Amino acid sequence: MKAQRMTDIRWYLKGEWFDVCSCKLPCPCTFAQEPTYGDCLFTLVWQVHEGQFDDINLDGLSIIAIGEVEGNQWVEDLTPSMKLLFYIDEQADERQRYALEQIFTGKAGGWPSQFSKLFSEIRGIEFAPIEVKVADDLSYWHAEIPGKVIADVEALSGPTADPNRRVQLYNPPGSETGPGQVATWGVVKESHAIGFDYSHPFEGQSSKHIPFDWRMP
Repeated sequence: MKAQRMTDIRWYLKGEWFDVCSCKLPCPCTFAQEPTYGDCLFTLVWQVHEGQFDDINLDGLSIIAIGEVEGNQWVEDLTPSMKLLFYIDEQADERQRYALEQIFTGKAGGWPSQFSKLFSEIRGIEFAPIEVKVADDLSYWHAEIPGKVIADVEALSGPTADPNRRVQLYNPPGSETGPGQVATWGVVKESHAIGFDYSHPFEGQSSKHIPFDWRMP
């Protein structure tokens, strides 16, 4: 019997994603431009609301990645430079951990496979308690791994903004969650991560919240 290829497995993930990064607000990477300082240091957070990998349920699990990247990641002649360390929700059992590893390292196809072309190094995959909170009105978003990662953000506003509406970008040309999305801008209030040399400040810098809906095939 012929072994099933990973990219033949039916799977989907639906939820919300956000980042904090060292770029000035708004992050140029979201506009498919070079990072503010030439390199970008970041924390990426995925909260899965609904998910399935073959017969494995993935509802309610979270993933965090910390890392760094150099240069514009959205050019055609890209030399991959993104270095990452992944944390997978410790609530996941062995089968769920396997499924999430296959998806987020790009081995299972779909949009993560396209995004993984930016990777030059995965420094590790660890399992940790992850807490993610996102306000229903997107007034704030927050993620934490005790003793390892903090990402705390408030929605961007200003003197001429309608307080009943968020500051958003439609169809961003550099979206980590794939094409055709809506990004809500935020301001980093607190950020900390262990594992990379974070040489730029994060507080007051850029964050964005974007929903995701990935399916394969």
